Parts: sequence; structure tokens; C-alpha cells
Amino acid sequence: MKRKADLPSVRTVCAEAVSIAGLPPARAFLFDMDGTIVNNCAWHVLAWQAFSEAYGNRLSERQILDWMGATNLEYQRRILGREVGPEESVRLENEKEAVYRKLYAPHMKLAEGLRPFLDEAHRRAIACAIVSGAPRQNIDFICSGLNLFDDFPCIVDASQYARSKPEPDCYLTAAERLGVSPADCIVFEDAVGGIVSGRRAGMYTVALTGTNPRATLAQAEPDLIIDSFLELSPAA
Repeated sequence: MKRKADLPSVRTVCAEAVSIAGLPPARAFLFDMDGTIVNNCAWHVLAWQAFSEAYGNRLSERQILDWMGATNLEYQRRILGREVGPEESVRLENEKEAVYRKLYAPHMKLAEGLRPFLDEAHRRAIACAIVSGAPRQNIDFICSGLNLFDDFPCIVDASQYARSKPEPDCYLTAAERLGVSPADCIVFEDAVGGIVSGRRAGMYTVALTGTNPRATLAQAEPDLIIDSFLELSPAA
């Protein structure tokens, strides 16, 4: 699959922090993917339930949503109740993600209001990155299907950091690759673990409802909670 180089040099990062749509000044916007860029969590839930049932430990919807943001390896450990070796983990990941992609492909679309928000960020030279616990194949699946490679020249996937969300590793990795201070980054997340990850990285966090209700997200103490990116559009 052909894709754009995922290096920050593809688009110049603004030299000074700037503000849009009432957000604090920033030089980089860091987006979780599942449930944030696309509202795909219902299909991940179905895929994880099928996978976990096949291995004798069927997960509830609440369990799956509570773990959102964790890597596949973390899900595998919890479902199987043991450590999983690298080769086995890849096999299990491919098995589950093939089910997810088949389920979600006919329904793929960008989160409401995100397109004008991204366009305004690009106009102001605010760098945009995907920071996800998903495998790269899933990120490419979304970016190819929705033509997003130009929007996100920096992509951090599950293979590029050691500790899963809620640890801050993924967001700190993105900031380092972009050459931006964590204090100049804004994180967009839909899961409690991801919000905690962004906060631990020292970044301003914006939580989106949908995957989780507002009351659940509020427990993670994000800086802002919104129902959709329409609230952050240039005309808002």
C-alpha cells in the first residue's frame, strides 16, 4: 500500500504557538484515531467480542471500552490471562484486526466537524499527528480510505513506544518527532486512558463524547469536553 512519508518535515510546524476556535495557543494537535478521528468503536467492540469468545473469555462492551487506547498486546494479555510472545501476538493481532476492518469498511467516515477543523489547523501551520495504540495496518486502512495522509504527516503507532496508554509515552514520542514542547501540544481523545496519557505528558487535553459519556470522561479531568469537532470549527 502506497502512503505518504510519516515525517514531520512534510509540513512545517509553526514557529510560535497560535490559537484557534477558543483553544489555548498550540504548535501541534495530537489526535487519537479510534473514536476520535473516526467513530469506529462499535465495530472494534464487535471484533473484540468475537475474538475473546473464540478464546474462551468473552469480554463485555464495558470492558472493551474501558481498555480503549491500550495496544493489542495489552488486550491479548488480559483475554488470555498470560504473557504473549511476539510471533503469537502478531498472529492474534492479524486475526482480530481482519475482522474489524471487514466490519467497519462499509461505514468509514470522518468524525463530524473534523474536516474544517483540520483545514484551519493546516492554514495556521499547526502540525497534526495521529497518536494511536492501533497497529499501523489499521491506521493505513483509515488514512487510505479517507485520504488523510496529507493531513497527518506524523503518525505514531503502537510499534513506536514502549508503554501503552495511560502512560504518556505515545504523546511524548509524537512531540519529540515534531520537535515541539509538550506544553505546546493539544491532545484530542475519546477514552479515559488516552486523556490520562495526554495529561501525564503535560499536554492540554480535549475529550470527545461518543465512545464514553461526559460523566465518565470528566473523571479523567480533561481540560475541555466537547460533543463533536463542530464546536471547534472556525465558524463556531
